[in-house]
Amino acid sequence: MKILLAPVFVAVILGCNSRPKEPQTLTTDSLSATVSTQASDTAAIIQHIKEVYTNINKEQLTQKSFEWEADTTCEAPPMGGTLTYFYRGNELVKMWNAGGEDHGSWKEEYYFDEDQLVFIYQNNTYGGAANPDEVSYQNRYYFYNNQLIKKIEGESGAQLSTSSVHDLSKTIYRLKQAGNSAAISRILSCNTEE
Repeated sequence: MKILLAPVFVAVILGCNSRPKEPQTLTTDSLSATVSTQASDTAAIIQHIKEVYTNINKEQLTQKSFEWEADTTCEAPPMGGTLTYFYRGNELVKMWNAGGEDHGSWKEEYYFDEDQLVFIYQNNTYGGAANPDEVSYQNRYYFYNNQLIKKIEGESGAQLSTSSVHDLSKTIYRLKQAGNSAAISRILSCNTEE
């Protein structure tokens, strides 16, 4: 009996320390948080992402911030902000993007696990001078292997299609590589790196 318990114990310990297994198929519709995969696989992935989020926010991380303003070489509206990179050693694990323009402000967090985007948190407000009806929303997007697997969107704010979330993730990867205020400005205000 003791001989059989030892391999089971080792298997349980090793299983707890590994990343969740990859599901067979991951798909979402455009307006809900429905995922068509085995519920236990998705639940394990989401739980892993929540642990990544919690651990990153508990750690003492090195920060590097860049102030940026709208690039004058394109027809961007007046806007600006700060993009802060958070590092664990040399590994980028989080970016915080805060800024504003004449009709809104944004506070967005982007989380990485093993160099891949796994979570986006948006806490944005639009309204003000251009629109007296202020709209605030908080959206959450979960990714696995660069695929959107779950989204939770506020009812009164921006609800993004799956392709729009994919475009947002591409922008985040471009910001991840930017490394200076001029490049960040071109990406966020002109949607280009050139």
